[in-house]
Amino acid sequence: MRKTKLTLLLLAAMLAGVCIGFFGNSAIIRARIRHFSQIPENMPEHITRKLAERLQLDPAQQEQVLAVFVAYDTRLKETREQSRAMFAELQQEMTAQIDQYLTPAQIEEHKKLLEEFDQRRRDDRALRRAMQAGAPTNSGK
Repeated sequence: MRKTKLTLLLLAAMLAGVCIGFFGNSAIIRARIRHFSQIPENMPEHITRKLAERLQLDPAQQEQVLAVFVAYDTRLKETREQSRAMFAELQQEMTAQIDQYLTPAQIEEHKKLLEEFDQRRRDDRALRRAMQAGAPTNSGK
């Protein structure tokens, strides 16, 4: 009877530890997503506001700095998109080279693995967007 109680107690402690670890990890991940998703949509004004606070810019300087950020905003977005396209192209080349060394069955499994990674990335992006849509902007920081 004592061994049974001890065994049940140990199992309960292990189960509690697993549950605490699982839910604790989930809470940490959600908190990080929430933190990073609070970046406002209008980045030039957000950065200008941060610089104005930190550097104590006068109103004229704020206007000039904002004008620079607005002027470069489109080019920065284009560069980011080009970078994503270049990354996708390199990833395709790398996959093609790896596939040269695999058997047909391994190639199929490799494709499935890559699709799983892509789906996980899309799910993570969707979660971040959903969190961002529901999160207030971080204008006080």
